Amino acid sequence: MSNKVLILCTGNSCRSIIAEALINKELEGIEAHSSGVKPSGKVNPNAQKVLEENSAWQEHYHSKTLDEVEHIDFDLVVTVCDHAKEHCPIFKGDTKVIHLGFEDPDGENYEAFEKTYLAIKEQLLPKIKQELKGETMQKKVFKIKEGVNINFTGVVQKQQIVKMVENCATGACECMSEATKKKITNMQVEGKDGDVALKLSGEISKEEIENALAKSKVLNP
Repeated sequence: MSNKVLILCTGNSCRSIIAEALINKELEGIEAHSSGVKPSGKVNPNAQKVLEENSAWQEHYHSKTLDEVEHIDFDLVVTVCDHAKEHCPIFKGDTKVIHLGFEDPDGENYEAFEKTYLAIKEQLLPKIKQELKGETMQKKVFKIKEGVNINFTGVVQKQQIVKMVENCATGACECMSEATKKKITNMQVEGKDGDVALKLSGEISKEEIENALAKSKVLNP
């Protein structure tokens, strides 16, 4: 029997539709639905486009009210915008409700929808797996002669680690001190979703990297 999850936002035209489609495409054994507290009645064309380009669109996806899904016994409800969080109804039984907000791409260019798609894939999907399947990300840090290796297993997307490296390389990283950054001479990401390796070269210690990982907003949203 599949676990059932409801993704709730305000208009049910962008974020919640993308999340519904991604969960149904990527997470085996989990059935996703979406709705809005004040649905627009239509799917944003760019939301549909980004799903089509990633082979995640299904014709039955549409903007709908809570009334259309009230007959479903959900195991988990996720609000993905602040307005939906504030106006989230009470669900029957012991349904768990959590919040994980995302920027609304409505009215923005197509690139904003691609960013929302990636953010939902990197942040929401691991959270869903953690909540419904009890799965988490495992991190192991090893000191080697010329640097530090980190192995990520479990609920981890390779793109998550790539993004973390990009943030560090562009100065957007807030988890690592400037002194530690200067010690790193190279960063290399290898592997695939569920089994990713990050190789850091330089005169850095295991402790420095463990402290940085604990503060990472990419790994700990």
